[in-house]
Amino acid sequence: MKQLSKDQWRKIHGIKEPKDPADPNVVARRMLHESIVQWELKWINRLHLVSASLAFAIVLFPVINKTWYGFVTSIPVVSWIHREFSSFSGVLIFSLAVGLFFYFYSASKIDGKSYSEYGYPINLSQIRSAENILHGELYPRTKIEEKVFFADFAGGVWMATVFWFVAFGGISFLIKSGGQ
Repeated sequence: MKQLSKDQWRKIHGIKEPKDPADPNVVARRMLHESIVQWELKWINRLHLVSASLAFAIVLFPVINKTWYGFVTSIPVVSWIHREFSSFSGVLIFSLAVGLFFYFYSASKIDGKSYSEYGYPINLSQIRSAENILHGELYPRTKIEEKVFFADFAGGVWMATVFWFVAFGGISFLIKSGGQ
């Protein structure tokens, strides 16, 4: 199957050419933006897999299996992680707050238009994946685009790592509170 050209892809998704001039300082950091996108393409799925497996083994499975609970609680650092994420703790709340901050910061920049007239599509949350940024060359050109780009990146790393601990922690908290 033939892949669409950058211009065809942009047209289908309603991404117009920028109307505002680019900020030279932001454009000068394009190599950094490209490196971040390349890093995401290479590592984000692997981080999801490793973090989900670790979170399941450390946070959720010990609540289900008493033998595994004994093993997990015998290792100090792992025991601390289990305790903090499987109960209503400050670490769990802080971790959730950080993830919500990244989500709402990016979401607050969406102005409701069905298109973006910018380099980085801050209006189109469904377009801002590393694959789409690379294919459409949708790198930030202005300071606000760059802020959303970095928030999206940090939010993506949070989703690939901490989210799994928060999600399995919430499930384990519900299991524990439902069994008592």
